[in-house]
Amino acid sequence: MNTPCDILVAGGGVSGTAAALASARSGARTVLAEKESFLGGTGYAGLLQYICGLYLNGDSFPAETLNPGIVREITGLLNKLAPQKKIKKTGQVYVLPYSREDMHSVFTSLCRQEPNLTILSNTTVVSVKKKNRKIDKVTVSSSGVRRTITPKFVIDCSGNGGVSVMAGASFRLSPAKKLQLAGYTIHIKGIKGRDEALALKVPYYLADAVRQKILSPYLRFSTFSPADTPGEGYCKLSIDGVDSAEREQRAKKEAVIVHRYLAGRLPSFKNSYIAETSKGVSDREGRRICGEFTLTEKDVLTARKFYDAIVKNSWPIEIWDKNKGVIYKYVKTGDYYEIPFRCIKVKGIPNLLCAGRCISVSAGALGSTRVMGACITLGEQAGLAAAYHIKNNSYPDSMKNISHPAKK
Repeated sequence: MNTPCDILVAGGGVSGTAAALASARSGARTVLAEKESFLGGTGYAGLLQYICGLYLNGDSFPAETLNPGIVREITGLLNKLAPQKKIKKTGQVYVLPYSREDMHSVFTSLCRQEPNLTILSNTTVVSVKKKNRKIDKVTVSSSGVRRTITPKFVIDCSGNGGVSVMAGASFRLSPAKKLQLAGYTIHIKGIKGRDEALALKVPYYLADAVRQKILSPYLRFSTFSPADTPGEGYCKLSIDGVDSAEREQRAKKEAVIVHRYLAGRLPSFKNSYIAETSKGVSDREGRRICGEFTLTEKDVLTARKFYDAIVKNSWPIEIWDKNKGVIYKYVKTGDYYEIPFRCIKVKGIPNLLCAGRCISVSAGALGSTRVMGACITLGEQAGLAAAYHIKNNSYPDSMKNISHPAKK
């Protein structure tokens, strides 16, 4: 089976969904291939509570998202579904609380409204072929059945840059010893009382269990946060960032051990239970595809601006270090840095862009660029650029010249 299209988007996380929406609304025949049965990626599967990287950091609460376009549309729809979930300040930053089911509803609804968009769920890219430096054919597999897609343009939103690597793109990857810790979240119900100190007690008790060699070493960097609903909370476990065949199973087992330990040590957890867990381990770091420019940690912390900027971001560099735990480095209050278009242009492959976690940045800069708020806009800009290129056989002099396509 051969499926021709204008644009193939690989990966239906927050960046991939935004890329597909933007390209389809621009008139491009778009195919979105997603390996899971749902859209939203870690934003849905990771049991996250907040969308980070949406707002400018400052002394007053932000009235609007830092970037316009689809990200503003999504947050507006989430607000309509849950008006009680207001912008919240945590430490020095602002975040938007959200429900994963609301995100699923919004993404699914938006995609269904686009006649130019075809979604292939439970579909994995298995091979990429090039002709004259350009991607010519992409083979995907769904339930063992393969089909060939012949796109004019490809956008890699796979998170780990797998499609770009299949196409022969160069990439950077931190050594295993320096790779950031991954995350695995437990949703716990039946917690007794509203003990505000649990956010401090849980990490303390888990660190103590590590010292006693009851728990694995990385679990000393786990965190706990209460849910909006009384009697519920989320415990985010720190997991070795190196992917392996047994990592998922180990995370599941450690989740049970951690909960059992807390239930035996803290009265608030005595009669609690695990309601659900992440659908998988969420990586914070992976391959970073080599683009025409590499954004650095210095660029982030000095709030550098670029002539070809496509995204504004004020989120701090957030590193989950294997030896020190989480480390924050902040952008100056009231300021932001910009991500240039060259970071998503894959070097050496003219009809390939990447968006999301795998863009061309240093390991330090990734600690800021990977957050959902920035990734949504990265995806949208990739979709707009690819659609423009198909129509004009070139990119615009400035991405600011492309208007944001509104929902029909």
